[in-house]
Amino acid sequence: MSSADSSFTASDFALRLPNTDRGKTWLAQFDADDQENAARLLSALTLVSHSAFERAVTALILSEAARVDGPVALYATRELDDDINYFEAMADPDDPMAPLDAVGRGADVGSEVRAAAIIRNLCKGDPDKLLNHPSLEMLRATKAKAILVVDDIIGSGKRTAGFIRAMWRSESLMSWHSRHQIRFVALAYTATRVGMTKVDGLTCKPRIALARDCPTFSDIPWHGDIETAITALCNRYGRKTSRRGMRFGFKKTMAALVFEHGCPNNAPSILWAPVSEDSAWQPLFPDRTVLLGEKSAFPPDIMARDPIAMLTALAGEEEPELPPAVLGESVLGLTTAMVLALVATGVRSRTALSYATGYDAAECSRLLDRCVERGYLTATLRLTPHGRAELKEEAWPAERSKWVPQRGEDGYHPQQLRGPP
Repeated sequence: MSSADSSFTASDFALRLPNTDRGKTWLAQFDADDQENAARLLSALTLVSHSAFERAVTALILSEAARVDGPVALYATRELDDDINYFEAMADPDDPMAPLDAVGRGADVGSEVRAAAIIRNLCKGDPDKLLNHPSLEMLRATKAKAILVVDDIIGSGKRTAGFIRAMWRSESLMSWHSRHQIRFVALAYTATRVGMTKVDGLTCKPRIALARDCPTFSDIPWHGDIETAITALCNRYGRKTSRRGMRFGFKKTMAALVFEHGCPNNAPSILWAPVSEDSAWQPLFPDRTVLLGEKSAFPPDIMARDPIAMLTALAGEEEPELPPAVLGESVLGLTTAMVLALVATGVRSRTALSYATGYDAAECSRLLDRCVERGYLTATLRLTPHGRAELKEEAWPAERSKWVPQRGEDGYHPQQLRGPP
């Protein structure tokens, strides 16, 4: 592996994955020329532990509930059959006030179990404010003001949208919503842009609340040639798996995030597709399950990438010249200097910057807001003359064409500018 990649080892837990027994077996399936990029793919994954997930989702639920003046109903998002009326199908005919089942009986349950456990624990602590999977009659009796559906990831948006549509088939709920008596919140640890667009298009227009943006392999701010190589790798070897049609993940999402409780099917199929009669491909996370050996790679918290290693990897060269503000002590702080350095290379996507810093959505937004407030960045996340001066950009080589191509969302505007903490 090149020196540019080996420098990640100090801070990037994802590099532990290739050294597990299953990781070694997984890598050995690739041709020798492809093993470096396969290891690169693993190093790019954001790994979310049980504790990090539970803390973030718990805090997010409490934050959203505090915005509501009245009781809040909590439901674990789950897969439902098309055209089902959720409240009619799940209600107990003998006790209309009884809570609904959080997960389907006898079903191949997934992330809803972990979401349901978080909901149950929270509701025990404040049963008047937080309602655990209440029935329609309980919603009516308590005059609940909001419905929060809780998930780990809004990937393609299919599961969350289907669950909310199943609730929306209740005429009573539609009537309460039309009179502004109740509102919906789609809450998840993370979401892709595709998923958010799908959920945002629902008739009930739910508010979307996230702990962090979901990195995809197209969001990661690496050199264009590396991105092309990773995509080609997923395409070529994905054809060898039992899920050939999901080589880039469900709905071609290419998610680059894995939970300790399971690998989303939005990730490339080479990571999780199960062994079958037609395919002997050995996935790293068999049938989306994270086994004991791979659990050791999950850090207790999301970790920031090493700034020098990140910028070196982006440069696509062995020893690029880096901004003095990144290489040495800086009044900006190392994280701020790295963000400005990334923006200077054309990286302006909030998801990419969140990935690089390890910050969640709120923390990343606060950092960007401060950079705008202090005049380092414009509202569209472009470097200002003041930002260049702080970064000492004049010390950089002029030929930045070697660096990552411009990408990002020029339409991004911080919703609120905050001053220094």
